[in-house]
Amino acid sequence: MSRIRRTGKLRYGDKELAMQQRLRALDTFRGIAIVIMIFVNDGAGGYWWLEHATWNGLAAGDLVFPAFLWIMGVCIPLSIKSAFAKGIPRWKIVLHILRRSIVMFVLGVSLNTIYGSNMLGELRVMGVLQRLAVAYLVAAGFYALTAPKYYTPPRGACGQALKDLMSCIWCWVLAAALVAAHTAITFIVHHPDCPAGYLGPGGKHDEWAAPECGGGAAGYLDRLLLGDAHLYQNSDARRVYGGPPTDPEGLLGCLTSAVQALLGVQAGATVLLQRAHRARVSRWLACALALALAGALLAGFSRDHGVLPINKNLWSMSFVLVTSACSLTLLSICYTFTDAWRLWGGAPFRAPGLNAIALYVGHSLCAHLFPFHWRVPLMRTHAVRLAEAVWGTALWVLIAHVMAKKKVFITL
Repeated sequence: MSRIRRTGKLRYGDKELAMQQRLRALDTFRGIAIVIMIFVNDGAGGYWWLEHATWNGLAAGDLVFPAFLWIMGVCIPLSIKSAFAKGIPRWKIVLHILRRSIVMFVLGVSLNTIYGSNMLGELRVMGVLQRLAVAYLVAAGFYALTAPKYYTPPRGACGQALKDLMSCIWCWVLAAALVAAHTAITFIVHHPDCPAGYLGPGGKHDEWAAPECGGGAAGYLDRLLLGDAHLYQNSDARRVYGGPPTDPEGLLGCLTSAVQALLGVQAGATVLLQRAHRARVSRWLACALALALAGALLAGFSRDHGVLPINKNLWSMSFVLVTSACSLTLLSICYTFTDAWRLWGGAPFRAPGLNAIALYVGHSLCAHLFPFHWRVPLMRTHAVRLAEAVWGTALWVLIAHVMAKKKVFITL
């Protein structure tokens, strides 16, 4: 490491952290996520398997949002340790995290009015950026408060092998508490007229078994605390099954979203504390296998019959585990080719990854504008819809490359 004191405690220097933060894999991963998100939001050619699952299950489009949450967590240890190395006080770091979370949340509420009402009595409160803001506040804020400025490497072969895991022990404690709270609320809290532990979409699902209980505890809390008018009104589940509104980015899912960000924090700690390429990738892949198996067990290796089915709308723990496993696998692949073997520079995804928030906001604002989107009389075929989605996505990739060439990078 760049600087080792006589006490045996290790402090991350500016040069060391700058090298860590320049990992191409992180920007490449983020770029892949934002490009796929734009493509899916543009219709993905109308192919069902590229869009979102209606309720239980996992489609390609369901992997994107959790990937953003997770990679955000990966970057938290890198940025906070860099701030420590620059001598920034802990309270200033926490204040910056709070400010960034508030800006992100308010921006998300503002973007909601593009597709929804701007009437204060009908304004949708939660959303994609809002969920990111809450998860970031919890994960980054907690890490900033608990991470040591100096790290004492554990003695012995076992301690050395597990040093990245042990460095995040308090994050694991918080994650366990969040999972326990989420599980208790999910299976105990319910509307008086609804069964406890209900996890369905309501409406005509399961032969009208619980028509007004959409989303179970998650839906009940959203409708109770936020009100029906302030929830997302046009979900696929409501379109298919009817029933009350259920917000896919609701309040209860913030708990498990924070857990997903904390899983990313652990992967980021591996970047900081494991220097060898093989050590990093092997740990990521081993963790991916463990998370995938745990998620599959919770889901009962089925779509609908497990204890906790994989469900993006509810952000179930099985969903968190399986999608985090997918993210770990993708990061391992990106890292191997871009940073370990240096066979790939990350193009064309790295430039979008450097300006992910700008592309997300931009494509939201230009959702119905030419030349990003266009229509012809026959938009019913997959080929035409696919061409339109690829065209719009390619334009944003091109814009990202122009911004990168001009060294324009927009962050919150």
